[in-house]
Amino acid sequence: MAAHKRRTFFGIAGGAVAGVAAYGGVNLLGGGGTEAQAAVDGSARLTGGKGHDLKGPSQPQVTELTPFKDELPIPPTLKPSSRGTTEVRLVEKPIRLHSQLPATRMWTYEGHFPGPTIEARRGQKFRLAWRNELTGTTPVKAVFVEPQGPPPGFLALNTPGSQGAKERPEVAALTAWTSVHLHGGRQHAISDGAPDSGVTRGSAQLAEYTNDTAAAHLFYHDHAMPVTALNVMAGLLGNYIIRDENEDHLDLPRGRYEIPLTIADVNFDTDSKGRINGQLLAKRIQVGPSIPGVMTAAVQFQGPYTMVNGRVWPYLDVEATAYRFRVVNASNARAYTLALVDEESGKAVKGAIQVIGTDMGLLDKPQSVEESLTLTPAERVDVVIDFAAFRGRRLKLVNVAPGAPGAPPAPAGTPVPPAGVPYPQVMQFRVGKERKRSYAAPKKLDPRFKRLTASDVPRDAVERFVMLSFDPMGMPTIMELQEAPAGTGTGKGVVQLALPGGTRTFRVVGKHFEDATNFFAAAGSWEKWTFISVGPVQQQIQHPMHIHLMNFQVLERHAVDGTTFDTALGGTTAPIAVKSPLPVATSESGWKDTVNLTPNSMVTVAGQFGRETGRFMYHCHILDHEDEGMMRPFVVMPAPVLTLQNMMLKMMNNPGKPAGGGAPPAEHGPMDHGSMDHSDMSAMG
Repeated sequence: MAAHKRRTFFGIAGGAVAGVAAYGGVNLLGGGGTEAQAAVDGSARLTGGKGHDLKGPSQPQVTELTPFKDELPIPPTLKPSSRGTTEVRLVEKPIRLHSQLPATRMWTYEGHFPGPTIEARRGQKFRLAWRNELTGTTPVKAVFVEPQGPPPGFLALNTPGSQGAKERPEVAALTAWTSVHLHGGRQHAISDGAPDSGVTRGSAQLAEYTNDTAAAHLFYHDHAMPVTALNVMAGLLGNYIIRDENEDHLDLPRGRYEIPLTIADVNFDTDSKGRINGQLLAKRIQVGPSIPGVMTAAVQFQGPYTMVNGRVWPYLDVEATAYRFRVVNASNARAYTLALVDEESGKAVKGAIQVIGTDMGLLDKPQSVEESLTLTPAERVDVVIDFAAFRGRRLKLVNVAPGAPGAPPAPAGTPVPPAGVPYPQVMQFRVGKERKRSYAAPKKLDPRFKRLTASDVPRDAVERFVMLSFDPMGMPTIMELQEAPAGTGTGKGVVQLALPGGTRTFRVVGKHFEDATNFFAAAGSWEKWTFISVGPVQQQIQHPMHIHLMNFQVLERHAVDGTTFDTALGGTTAPIAVKSPLPVATSESGWKDTVNLTPNSMVTVAGQFGRETGRFMYHCHILDHEDEGMMRPFVVMPAPVLTLQNMMLKMMNNPGKPAGGGAPPAEHGPMDHGSMDHSDMSAMG
């Protein structure tokens, strides 16, 4: 399907299941804090979990929700069998997201939201069958509403309810088409959850996971294009933990002191009296005219309420000791700047959060967070909070609202409705009064970790450039850049960058998901990617960029002057100037698979592809953006196959000329890794 046809149809971004699950043909009972009945061979178990059964009304009763009324639920854990195939069912189930709400109709993995936390050992390969047993149409109601307040009109998103807007019929008609992606995993493309390779009800997606990384917090979620945002909002996401021997030997909080925190925003519809009815609502701000047969341009979804582990504004009773929290931002588009606030004083608690890991594993040593840390969608952070100094007190985890462009953020815990943060609260910690043992985090976490600098990257690492900007309609778009011949002047589809080493000129060679594939890579090769975001200062859109199969580190950030990019021209009228360097945050100082790109900035990352091969994706992880075009494919091949591929490309690009047998082009060639062994240097295998 052509890109413009897909965008025309889907828009442009700006009943209870029985509590028995079949795994590999064996019945397991899960949840409720009790260990599941083991499989016959004892290999696959669904264990633990608590707080899922929440009582409440059957009909709408309230127009406002009470914070910190309900306990934080903890998903059960699934340890798949290394023999045979472990089956995970996608099933519909009513889930109560707050005790003041009626139960919400949701799509789930095995009846849990989030799905079971899948746990693996490094190097333990296993196979999962994700079986689609979902019935009926999507549980998400989708509407477009008019903007309210100052641009972009976020005030319209601050409340529940459809505001009288008509339900989008093209969404209401959707049945379940699913494709599960293990985010951060190293698996061949056939198991990666390709966005255009979904399955329908009655079929299973088969996947083999190598778990070939160091201990890390991954997560799985639906990836079917162009309905990823709707499927994930419906409930299709869960945590995935890989453990290894190095982590085993560290004195880190574990057992009941290690808890996943899956953070996501949500909105609900209301009844005729304005009472919240619990139905999932994808309310987006309309920014373009309504044209029959053409989807309206709209701002990406953001909801006013925050869920943690599928519960709106929960509380957690903690002992006065250290806890390890595996945090993931599973929102569609909302960034969270998280801070701890003492409820009695109303002030932020400084230095209480210690970062011990990022997306793809542990740091070399703990890093203290002075005030707050920011997570954009799909980013994870591994933190330790020692509550020993807060006996008998209550702490709030809050979302710090951003200030106006160039202004400082609001004080922690302050509502800022014009910025889209009507409710800053995320969750509450209730600290026990009994004194527990003091805790000291390990001084050394991962001896294999090395902080990358530009000099650590192999000299022949492939360079790639990707620009993020706006199309002539003012909607976000992605542009792959390819080095242009010397002497190429400015013009349509030409981008010039004034980089520190000199001005370089590129041509835009791909903009839509359906355009020809331009990026080919050798398995295991090192690459350096530079993302550039340019656009009007008043359009403060961030883009968390995710590269499948690549674990990378942030080398550097810079501000840029994006005023020379002409959206009508699709190119620059003069070179984009690189300005002052920007800091790399503590929460992004380790190995990652997702990096946030702020407006009018440039970020360069470097990393190594896994040994797995096939057609993968890189994309913006604002799910509405991803669904509506900000995603491109790339192909990873064994190095000898890539050599042949490049010879074929030369022949096609030079018809009638000898193909030759020389080395492949620099932009596609296999890498000489030298002494940079990734498993020794980065603890990622």
